[in-house]
Amino acid sequence: MDYLPHPARTQFIPAAGLERSTQAKAAIEKNIAVTDPRLNRQREVIAKWMAASEQSGATEDQVADMKARAKILEKIAEPVLHSDECSIFDVSALIPKLAKNDVSAFSLRNLVLPGDKTIYIHLGRQAALVVDQNEDLYFEGAYITQVDNEIGDNEVSTFRIALVFSDPEFGVLAFDRPIGQTLKRNTDFVRFEIKHTNSVQKSFASMAQNGLTEESQILTAPLNVYRMAYDLVVRSMIYLGLEGRDLELGFFTGAPDKQVRKALKGDENARRYLFENGFPAVQFVGRNIGPVSDLSEPAWRSEPLGFRI
Repeated sequence: MDYLPHPARTQFIPAAGLERSTQAKAAIEKNIAVTDPRLNRQREVIAKWMAASEQSGATEDQVADMKARAKILEKIAEPVLHSDECSIFDVSALIPKLAKNDVSAFSLRNLVLPGDKTIYIHLGRQAALVVDQNEDLYFEGAYITQVDNEIGDNEVSTFRIALVFSDPEFGVLAFDRPIGQTLKRNTDFVRFEIKHTNSVQKSFASMAQNGLTEESQILTAPLNVYRMAYDLVVRSMIYLGLEGRDLELGFFTGAPDKQVRKALKGDENARRYLFENGFPAVQFVGRNIGPVSDLSEPAWRSEPLGFRI
């Protein structure tokens, strides 16, 4: 497997956990087999040592929390992956072209996004969003859920954002490294909520790591990295709400060319093959345009159209 976007990774985590559990049990049995069967204490130590190694320094409670978050993120990702309308948007080509005008006072109440009610915006690897250079850890993307609120005869939008981290080695290491490492990189997230009553700037204060405000007292990265990630997600959302935005349907690098060609021609078997191997369809944003000179506050609700798959 090549690089898998976060929504695809969520589907493989249960299998990775099962495989690691099987490997750990086999290793325990192998070590126990060479010990004196009368030394029960030694056997218990081996089992505990293997379990601790698999947790990668996390406590049992922390592992339980990460597993619970993994299930939540899997449920969030499921409609993104299975939507009739492609709901993964790669904005990595758009980001350097985005306008830099001040959007902090904007309201997003009139913004309507393409895709399903929940979409995934893939930011790619941006230098400004790196959290840990040595671990190649950075903010990779964000799940955006649009909630419609009725105000009189009008509908306005509130957006719930879950910013997630990268795991570039998932395809290579997920089945061969301790499950604690996989869970940590793929279940940590940062939550924001942009209410229809609040500006973009005011909504930044809703930040909560792993959905818990108290965890936000200890930041994983400098505050400016969180601000930059939030800003890029918001700007990408505003662009996606524009009429005439540039979208190109495709698949991430590493997908077999033959299957990609078939899938883009409407071959359902090819699309299913790609999906099952970690390559869901993606809408690449901003590949075919020049710089975006200005971003305006969304002024009315219109239904943007995307590509169906």
